[in-house]
This record gives sequence, C-alpha cells and structure tokens, in this order.
Amino acid sequence: MTAELEPTEIQQELVTLANNVDLIRRFRYQDADHAAMAKELVPAAEAVGGELSDILTRLEHHYTNEARGDAMSSAGMLADMSMMSRAEVDARVGGLRGELAKTDAVGSISRAMGLLGTLRRTAVVVENSLADALEGRRRLRSQRELDLLIEIRGSAVDLGLALGAKEPPASQLRKRLQPTEETLDALISRDLYWELPEAERRAASDLHTRVRLWSGGGDGYDSVSGRHLWGALRAFVDDLLKVNERNELIEYDRSIIRMAHSTVFGSGARGGEISAPLFKQLKGIAGRDPAIDRLLATEDRSAQAWGEPLQRLREGL
Repeated sequence: MTAELEPTEIQQELVTLANNVDLIRRFRYQDADHAAMAKELVPAAEAVGGELSDILTRLEHHYTNEARGDAMSSAGMLADMSMMSRAEVDARVGGLRGELAKTDAVGSISRAMGLLGTLRRTAVVVENSLADALEGRRRLRSQRELDLLIEIRGSAVDLGLALGAKEPPASQLRKRLQPTEETLDALISRDLYWELPEAERRAASDLHTRVRLWSGGGDGYDSVSGRHLWGALRAFVDDLLKVNERNELIEYDRSIIRMAHSTVFGSGARGGEISAPLFKQLKGIAGRDPAIDRLLATEDRSAQAWGEPLQRLREGL
C-alpha cells in the first residue's frame, strides 16, 4: 500500500481538505443555535484533523522508505516534515477535546474554528512542499501574515469612516450607526474573522448584534444607548488598529512612505500631484495616520497636502 502512494493524489486530497475547511469556516455561526452548532462543529473539526493526520502518516511512511536513512535528502526532509506536522495536528486535536468541558458553546466554536485554520495552514505547507519536491505547480495558497494584518486594518478603517472621528449629535446617530451593521456583517462573513484574537471576535459579534437591534428601533433609537454604542464601536476600531504596532506592518508602511516621499519630493520629482498609481499604493497604508486617512478619503492628490504627513511618518517610522 505504501509503495503505491502517489504524491499527486495526495496533493489532490490536501486541496480537497483545504476546500472543505473553507466551506465550514464560511458558516455564519451568529445566526445558528450555538449549542447545536458546537455539537456538530467540534466533531467535524476533529474529523478533518483525523483525515489530515492519516494523510501525514502515509506521507511519512512513504518518504521514510524512499529516503533509505538519508535524512538530508528531499525524501528524508519530507518524511521529517510529515512526522512533525502530524504530531502537531494530533496535539491540537487532543487539546480541543480537553478544552470542551472548560468553555461555553461559543468558546467551543471559536476553538474549533481556530483548529480548522491550523489544519488548513498545515495542508498548504505540506502541499506546497510536495509540489516543490515534484517540481510541479503549487495548488494551494496560504494567506501571509502581512496580508491578514492589512485586511484587519482595512476593516478598522472602513468601520472608522462610517462612525466618524467625533461623537455625533443625537440627530446624526442613526446616520452614523446604521452603516456599521453592514461593515461588521462583512467582517464576520469572511475567513478573516476567525483570524482575529478571541476578544476581538467576541466584540465584533456582540457589537453586530447591538447595532442590528438599535438600527431596527429596538429601543426607539434611544440617544443615550446610541452614544454608548458609538463609543463601544470607536473603542473596537482602536483595538483593531493595534495591528499598526506589528513589525510586519511598520516595515510595509515604511517602504511605501519612503518611496512616495522620494517620488513626490525627491531630486527627480516633478511635483504638483500624486500620480494615480502612487495614490493606489498609498491606499495600502490607510489606518496608519489620521491625516493620511483624510487625504485618501477625499482623494486629495495635491503634493502640497501630502508633504507634511509623509515627512512626519518618514521620520517617525
């Protein structure tokens, strides 16, 4: 059986497994009976973990035999990777079982979703390694950490734009709060939601429910509760924007800011206006600085307006 293992077939199994994880993680748990969903989701996550563990065991046996004791060969390294990945998968599945008695239904759902994310990332790494060893095409893509951080910051920017920077008067509360329901709904509906820290996931879910109730007139659009909700949403935006402290984002923003400053104000600059391609690149740092966010929101491309914030960030980052 081991001798008949076909790496390309294993690749397809890993692709199928990753696609199944994506389908499970798209389910909107907010609209479900949490207790019932936890009873279904936890066994499903364990089953996917068992399936991946089986694949990794088969790979380990196959490539251990092929390596013939040469740990530094391509086969030896694949065998070693399969063994270590299987150990991690088995430990995570066992950890999920151990946590079930200690948490509520939402906590169980959150941990199961986290396990599924780990399983998908493991499947990607193994599939990519197989493809490289076979000199074939990689069929799975992993979302890099930087991509995730940029997406989290983008969600914070969208929410912040809907809310506004200053607390609105009572007459403007509905105009400010109602759009946030759609923004939070979009965040919760994406896989990105399950990559957020648990505290932020719970906050997003709670705020989405509160906005939906308030926007539906559940308390008669009470201005006091509306102001409290606006403040909670602004605090949530600030929490999401803490990703700006991550080194990956600092380096990413620094490279764009320095390039932009040099392009617009360097010795070979033509001045006058930010070009359309450069303006598109600058949108990637939305959420880093309020002044730049205002320029991006108003699509102000005049070099004069961009001079001070670019220089300040260039010196400060």
